[in-house]
Amino acid sequence: MAEGSLFGDALRQPPANIDAERALLGAILTNNRAYRDVEDILEPEQFYVAIHGRIYEICQQIIQTGREADPITIRDHIEGDALLGRKQAWELLKELLVCNVDLTVAKSYAVSIHDAWVRRCLFKACSETLDRCCRPGSENAADIVDGLENGLLELARGMDEAQPTVSLAASMYQARQAAIAAARRGNGLAGISWGYRALDRMTGGMMPSAMYLLGARPAMGKTSLGFGIAVRSAAAGNSVLFWSGEMTAPQLGARAGAAWANLCTQSVFTGRRYDIPEEMETGEREILSDWQWRDLEAGEKAAAALSLEIDTQSRITVAKLRSRARRMARSKRGLDLIVVDYVGLMSAGSVYEDQRTYERITKVSGQLKQLATELMVPIVVLAQLNRETERREDKRPMMSDLRDAGALEQDADMIMLLHREHYYLKKQSDAGLTQKDKESAEDFANRCSALEQRILATEGKADVLIPKNRQGPEGTCHLHFTNRTTWFRDTFEDENGPAWTTPEQEASG
Repeated sequence: MAEGSLFGDALRQPPANIDAERALLGAILTNNRAYRDVEDILEPEQFYVAIHGRIYEICQQIIQTGREADPITIRDHIEGDALLGRKQAWELLKELLVCNVDLTVAKSYAVSIHDAWVRRCLFKACSETLDRCCRPGSENAADIVDGLENGLLELARGMDEAQPTVSLAASMYQARQAAIAAARRGNGLAGISWGYRALDRMTGGMMPSAMYLLGARPAMGKTSLGFGIAVRSAAAGNSVLFWSGEMTAPQLGARAGAAWANLCTQSVFTGRRYDIPEEMETGEREILSDWQWRDLEAGEKAAAALSLEIDTQSRITVAKLRSRARRMARSKRGLDLIVVDYVGLMSAGSVYEDQRTYERITKVSGQLKQLATELMVPIVVLAQLNRETERREDKRPMMSDLRDAGALEQDADMIMLLHREHYYLKKQSDAGLTQKDKESAEDFANRCSALEQRILATEGKADVLIPKNRQGPEGTCHLHFTNRTTWFRDTFEDENGPAWTTPEQEASG
């Protein structure tokens, strides 16, 4: 049976509908209105017979210049073309005219030709995958799967039918209906909640199909804020997929546990207390108290009510992320948000592109934007800024710090830049100030004192700068950051309060 299957595969021919190609071309050459009915469906390269695709391309060029495409105007363009083989141009054109179909069925013929092209692409992708599976070499199974998934992702994008045009009046009606729906929800949001009121007020929530870019330098808390958005948005009732390329699930769980139980993250990792001094004689720290263990267990129960899935597969491609996201979207809870931490750790699915950071991130950025549009969910993409911030006296990040991040700046619907001035001031203090030439001792002492005062004034403060926002205003959102638990909160929240709350808890409390 296995032998018969292999023998059958060898005899299979790539799918094609040559009769439909002839009939459609005959219809176009007889009446150019047929082309207007199919121009959004077909491209020249989608014809199986190369000379048919060439004729369609010539018709396309002639009609788009306002002239008539007919056998006479076409003949001069294809006469002597190598694609004709042994045929004369007039012989082929005669065959096409004989096969002519009525205008009413031209569109269905175009759909049939497009369908055959999609099947050929699948045929080719599967055949290439089969060859790679049987070919001895250094490729492992994961590389082969990545190649197939990326090929299918590119094909899926090409399958989408062109979006119909919409009149201005219809688009205004859609916007008004969306506003009515948002008003009825009672939370004042046009999209889903960030889990942070400051961000919700500034942006109106995260909109479907939008890509939000969160950029920061290392140690600013990029992962903490991204994970906080995932957790707190899930607590607001949304279903969230969080991908991390640099942290494991237990490490992320430890952060959430520390935030919920108000413990130092190190305490969650070690099971020992860092809120009291170590023992003088042994230098060891006490094991967590019973009430602290109970708080961690309570955090697990609170998390069980959230629809938040964590994926930590390293070097993931957008094709794999898409597969996981689609599976989650089909589940009972659905999918409302994707958070990617961070884009620099994703793979483009190509060894060539992965070796070139700019090309890799450009490709991944475009794929993520398309994924958001396909699934109609917002995607929050975390990115690392370049070192220009470190060289400036003012450490506040700018959009230009994304210069090396491919097309992220162009693809993003909104850009957020995370900044914690306290981190840089503390770093400056720890390095020690030096007295400047001709600076008096008194002035030096005042400068040291001013630095310490700024450190105290900025402790726990974090700014989310929004220099680009296609859906609303630009500006700055202020958040509170607890270094001990590595958790972000709104500025009005109690640092010792719950790390997240559900709408039901807010209503009852």
